[in-house]
Amino acid sequence: MARQQLTGHRQYLSIKEIDGDGLKELFLIRKLIMKNILISVFFFAADIFAQNPEPLTVAKNIADKIISETSFAFSEVEQKLAADLQVIDFGKAFGNKGKVYAYALANISVNENIKLKFGVSYSSPIKIFINEKLIFTGKEQPKFHFKETAYSSFSFQDTIPVVLSKGSNRIVIESLGDKNPVVYLREITAADQNPNSKFLPVSSQIKNYTWPWCFYSTGKNGAEKISVDSLFSMLASDKCSCTILQPALIKKLIINPNSTFKKDSYADWNYPNGALMMTLMKLSNATGDERYHEFVKKYCDFIYENLPLFKKQYFANHDIHGSYHRIFRKSMLDDTGAPTLPFAEVEIKYHNKDYDTLINEMVDYVFNGQTRLPDGTLCRPEPERWTVWADDLFMSVPLLVRAGVLYNDKKCFDEAAKQIINFNKYLFDSKTGLYKHGWFSMTNEKSKVFWGRANGWIVLAISEALKFLPKDHPSYKKIEQIFREHLEGIVNHQDSSSMWHQILDDKSSFEETSCTAMFIAGLSRGIMNGLIDKKYSGNVLKAWYALQSKIDSTGIVKDICCGTGIGMNADFYKSRERFNNDPRGLGAVITAAIEINELEKFLNESK
Repeated sequence: MARQQLTGHRQYLSIKEIDGDGLKELFLIRKLIMKNILISVFFFAADIFAQNPEPLTVAKNIADKIISETSFAFSEVEQKLAADLQVIDFGKAFGNKGKVYAYALANISVNENIKLKFGVSYSSPIKIFINEKLIFTGKEQPKFHFKETAYSSFSFQDTIPVVLSKGSNRIVIESLGDKNPVVYLREITAADQNPNSKFLPVSSQIKNYTWPWCFYSTGKNGAEKISVDSLFSMLASDKCSCTILQPALIKKLIINPNSTFKKDSYADWNYPNGALMMTLMKLSNATGDERYHEFVKKYCDFIYENLPLFKKQYFANHDIHGSYHRIFRKSMLDDTGAPTLPFAEVEIKYHNKDYDTLINEMVDYVFNGQTRLPDGTLCRPEPERWTVWADDLFMSVPLLVRAGVLYNDKKCFDEAAKQIINFNKYLFDSKTGLYKHGWFSMTNEKSKVFWGRANGWIVLAISEALKFLPKDHPSYKKIEQIFREHLEGIVNHQDSSSMWHQILDDKSSFEETSCTAMFIAGLSRGIMNGLIDKKYSGNVLKAWYALQSKIDSTGIVKDICCGTGIGMNADFYKSRERFNNDPRGLGAVITAAIEINELEKFLNESK
């Protein structure tokens, strides 16, 4: 804590006013206090430590809260429209009856006369009419293609320009298919923009228009094709049968209603949970408490055992943003690299092959699925093509080095080393010793801001690499130097409060928990491995005390920045929301506690 009130004649003592050697002495004093050697001269230190418990106690409080708030259970709910994607499933409406001429009908509502673009994907030949005018004819033998390429950005088979009039516009999709034909349709927008159009039902029979489509087929079991004029005449006179699909019932992970963090389930598959569960494995090793190993094993087994269910929901029910959807979306390293870490950790610990299929699938994505620059650097199609994200070093390298250990695969180590060196080339700023959040290939420029957690992801990724990378690897020394220069830059931007800010070189931005924890962990590892001088231990220990002002005794961690894309200016980062017990910071705080505990031992032994 920044300040602790002492009793009686004692006065406020500011941790930040104590130098590194003084803090080392306080830690040695605590060891004596813990052994009941209580001397009056130590009272001032005892008062501090009474409110600053042992690091592993702090970590266990957080971990125990996570375990108590994690639910491995499902609820059955009606499927909702996801990401404004229209799913027109003729197969569910009419079944597999062979070649069927079928028609889906809805209204598109807009607030003004407007020209838009729509993406469309389809598994059998289609025609699309708007306001009785044919605007698109699909292929005779299409190969269905749809991909969520980034958050709320999509790739379709075809793009259609559409002119709409203010108010309601009738859309009809004609399908001829014999293998459960399906059509995906969505207005093409920027990732952070809502569509201008809204799909509404044309039939009063549709009360709940999660799915606003009416389905029609002609006589003779749909084997008869009709003209466009006849179609609209028939629809207008309501002479054809109408089928209305009810929302499917799907299984959804339950978020414990008493959970501190309610945006996502801790049992789901995503990168923050992957980092968190990996850290709980480390906590079990540090404390000898097998409960944390058992919890992570339960987490991995639960996901692995339920893969068939959620695969069916994703592909057959088109539940593109449901529980575990990221496993099947596989469109970014957020979906693949970091979420796999606990599975790799469990295999390393128990020397089993239980999750090899899943691990290999995700490692293959890192090598062959993620977009890359011409020199092989991992990048993303957002916010511009092609952008290098600092975050992606953590989303890839820790899994790669673990795969290298698991499968004795040199190419995994080589790939990890290449990414570290390339990310340093594109993102590192030698003047500050810090990394920018992104690099844009379109302009050959770095982004504007030194975001705290982006630098934290880099620190954790490289420190993990140095732990697993063979010391005789040709790039090992170079990576050590890259790590050293970054740690020195981080120390130079520590605030007088001993925390680090959301924007590292902007003290008007808020003090941020997750990056502070990541830097504590990285600096501790750097000191203990002899990469940076022990004089920096004072910075680390003071940072740990400052960080505890964000952690209460029940295991609640405050002021964790939410998930953050690459912003174009400082205001974007300053305005980001902060959440209690967001898993994007929980793993980092537990890691910091583990490393501080090890640093204490190191300093004690090196006295």
